[in-house]
Amino acid sequence: MNQYPVSPDADGGREIHFPQVPDVVTPPPVPPVADSTTPLPPGFMANRRFEFHGNGSEYFGIWISNLVLTISTIGFYAPWAKVRRLRYFYGHTKLANRAFDFTGVPTKILAGRLIAAAVYFTFAFGGQYSPKVAIAGFILLFLVLPWLLRATFRFNARNSKYSNSRLFFSGSTAQIYKTLLLCLLITVFTLGIMTPYAIWLYKRYQFNHLHLGQLDFKLDVDVGRYFSAIYVPYFFVLGAMLIGGILVGVTGLNFSGGLSAAAIAFIVSIYVMLFLIVPLIQARLYKATWNHVSLAKNRFECNINQWRYSWIVITNWLARIVSFGLLSAWAAVRIYRYKIESLSIQLVDSPNDLLTLARQDPSAFAEELTDILDIDVSL
Repeated sequence: MNQYPVSPDADGGREIHFPQVPDVVTPPPVPPVADSTTPLPPGFMANRRFEFHGNGSEYFGIWISNLVLTISTIGFYAPWAKVRRLRYFYGHTKLANRAFDFTGVPTKILAGRLIAAAVYFTFAFGGQYSPKVAIAGFILLFLVLPWLLRATFRFNARNSKYSNSRLFFSGSTAQIYKTLLLCLLITVFTLGIMTPYAIWLYKRYQFNHLHLGQLDFKLDVDVGRYFSAIYVPYFFVLGAMLIGGILVGVTGLNFSGGLSAAAIAFIVSIYVMLFLIVPLIQARLYKATWNHVSLAKNRFECNINQWRYSWIVITNWLARIVSFGLLSAWAAVRIYRYKIESLSIQLVDSPNDLLTLARQDPSAFAEELTDILDIDVSL
């Protein structure tokens, strides 16, 4: 028996109706897993964390050879040691699966340090022969230092690369002289009370003239955050010392001729507090700065913890002392890793688009990058 329905056709015959096979249903495509090369849809923001893949045992070989060669050459190898160190730390730092690089030439660093040393010795030893020479040395130091500092900014920026894109520093000599003079006047005439304001001015000059290709860095932070970053640790330490002193004075003094356990504990705590105050300020300034830095439309974030940072700094110093300096490489990697991995960036652009924009450098940059006056005087 025929299992398909039939019907007569126009010629009196029969037409068999076969069942219609439904169309194959294609499942919806599975969206790819987002990575550093996946374009981001419009309006989407992705948080990319900085990563560091170095380790202390690996860096120890570089550190110990740098130390031996620097000592044996009476310091002349120091520029080459610095380049090796920076290439290691930069090369093991990544953002969105792309590494950084440092391309500095050691001879430029050597030239900068020779100039700085000449200025310093003129100032340091001039007073032994004549007050006029000492005054002239001070004036020379004041006049040359801003120029050397700007040259260092330019040198470090143009020799720092992210993937195939270079950084560039555009601050002028006149701007740095104006900034540093203002910082000096503010610090001196306020007896150091307005130092946070001077630091704020200095940081704004440093970041607001920094570029990644066509992309501009910008520091948009209220000066009050710098006051808080510096004075909160000071008041915390002073308050703790005051309260501890009152408690010891009331309950802990031993008038029989010695110090009580409470008094000894208070003295020890004073030293701990004094060691804490500097790393606490460093961590708070680092966070206050990077939480308000942007690169074009992309904003940086920093979640560094001031107490953990201080703990790392203090234990690093203890490790160096106990090991007679042999754990210096481990300590350097430890603090660098914590600072770098506390940073992230909220990307509005995809990493590919970001670097495409960065590589479209204006032609004027090429002339700036060939400036032979760019040197480095930093350590």
